[in-house]
Amino acid sequence: MNETDELVELCVRALAMQMSAAPGAELHTTRRCILALTDEISADHNRLILGADTDVEGFLVRSVTRARERDRPLVALMAPTVAEALAPLATQLGLTAVGASPLMVLRPNVAVQPTRPIKVVRALGPELVSVAGDLIAAAFDEPRDVIARCIEASITPTSGVETYVGWAEDRPVCTVSLTLTGDTAGVTLMATPPEHQGQGMGRALLTQVIDDYRRRGVERFHLGATEAGRQLYTSLGFELVADLPVWVLDRAGPTPQSLP
Repeated sequence: MNETDELVELCVRALAMQMSAAPGAELHTTRRCILALTDEISADHNRLILGADTDVEGFLVRSVTRARERDRPLVALMAPTVAEALAPLATQLGLTAVGASPLMVLRPNVAVQPTRPIKVVRALGPELVSVAGDLIAAAFDEPRDVIARCIEASITPTSGVETYVGWAEDRPVCTVSLTLTGDTAGVTLMATPPEHQGQGMGRALLTQVIDDYRRRGVERFHLGATEAGRQLYTSLGFELVADLPVWVLDRAGPTPQSLP
């Protein structure tokens, strides 16, 4: 298995940890694919990852069928090893290609230099979890109630999702979440509200968290970057492994059974 396919597998596990507690959560998984649906009508909270599974075409068809049955949109990521073969079927099923998500990795031998000092606190307990939710909602311009239902629900001591809040001058300024699988951690929900951006807060938080995880024995970190965040992660030593094609399924459209 190449590194890209391995990391996609880890992304499947991470998504299951992140979305299993959301209201109406419905997860269908194989080792390398996952469909995660919720009660929310936003595509960001209804996700599909398609890795190098032996029945990936069947998984795609079944996923679209179920999303149509629940009247849910989807955001789908495809591993490069299956993307070209899946593209005609995805188009036939009503999905639209919208770009790519950079899959990046920080390797064990890459030093991460600490930047400005920042207080880091793990979000445990209702008050700190709510603080993290406030930061995520502000950073991504998401409705606060949606964040409470879909994100905060997964921030528990036993979910596998560890969330940290960065504080500066006694104010919460940024947050990040990690999911741990063996000696590899996935970085997600790196969130800094607009009023705190451009000051190195997110970078300071992430470098401290990475340093702490390395002391705990974690060797490698991976993430799916946005184009806006790609420069930050590159400057920290993350390198591009692959661009994962991104497809979107709108709510309105034919079911697979009605396609010619």
